[in-house]
Amino acid sequence: MDTYANYIRRGGSKTKVMKTFITKKLKEYIDYQFERSVRGEIKERSFKTFHERVRNRIVPYVKDGKIQSIQELTRKSYRDFPIYWKDKGYDATTINDALTTFNHFFDWLVDDDLLDLGKKPAIKKLQQVKDYKKDANPAFTGEDWIKFKDYLYRYEMLDESHTDDLDEKERWWYRRLFVCWVLYQFASGNRPHETTALTFGDVSVKEYILPNGKTTLQGIQHISRDTKRGARTSVINGHMITRIIQHINSFSHPKSGKYETGDKTPLFLNPSTGKSIHTETLRHHFKNVLRLAGLDNKGYTPYSLRSTHITYMLLRGTSVDDISRNLGNSPEMIRRHYDGVENILKSDELLKLNKHYYDDGGLTHAIHFDL
Repeated sequence: MDTYANYIRRGGSKTKVMKTFITKKLKEYIDYQFERSVRGEIKERSFKTFHERVRNRIVPYVKDGKIQSIQELTRKSYRDFPIYWKDKGYDATTINDALTTFNHFFDWLVDDDLLDLGKKPAIKKLQQVKDYKKDANPAFTGEDWIKFKDYLYRYEMLDESHTDDLDEKERWWYRRLFVCWVLYQFASGNRPHETTALTFGDVSVKEYILPNGKTTLQGIQHISRDTKRGARTSVINGHMITRIIQHINSFSHPKSGKYETGDKTPLFLNPSTGKSIHTETLRHHFKNVLRLAGLDNKGYTPYSLRSTHITYMLLRGTSVDDISRNLGNSPEMIRRHYDGVENILKSDELLKLNKHYYDDGGLTHAIHFDL
């Protein structure tokens, strides 16, 4: 310390001697947000949002850049943050959400006197143009949906009985769970975070007699109040629920073994942690399938499964009111986004040409609304 003090007395710069690394402060920032959630100052889901954005957007960007310490920050630092993630295929909404958290972090540094207000980076958000005719999360077109499903099933396939490689068998286990998740998203129309929040106690299956006298399975799901739109009860094809349960109960995880499930067990379980599969893991698999299918330049996102569900239900002639009630949206929002699809219903010929693309065995009777 004597050497440091003498250096400063001679006019040396503190920044050349001691540096405060941004990645270290980001960890402290997350710890701070966690403490706030424990005290009840913010909701747990808010903390999870902070953590996800810092871990998956901000930290990778900082590590990949030249500016590593707080002392190096200026007003012009990190201006390429939006472009950095846009070049990697992320949409404006996702990027701007991460930038909001990034700015909160800078404010926190200023409040703690670790960063001069005059040096706080000024990063412009990407312009977002709300165009209901060109949805940011477009529904799969009919032919693209067929292609996506084809590569989805190829992505799953691996004869685990012909290999003793535990890592390979584990990858197959997670790929199969991802396929279950995709089909569940299409059948339910849930927002991704609503599905990953589901537990075994939130879903149930019962027999349902169709108008033609045949029996099928109707699923019921209870969406938690701790989600974006609050609590609701909705219906889904019961075969999608049984497929997931059978996967977890019938196929032991190659490393963790058979997992004892209960009402509080996440429906999309990561046996290694006992928690839900992370949304970033699901997004990674989703992008892999799009790439393999040659669809990675068409703007499809995990939310596109929700858009595709709504398109499919409209093509089946389901009323907008029924769809909005089941999905937790207003009828007005659905009409703004999907009025083009509703117009298809005015043409029997167009309906015949498009409807079959989305039929998928048990998905034909995906929803029965008489709860």
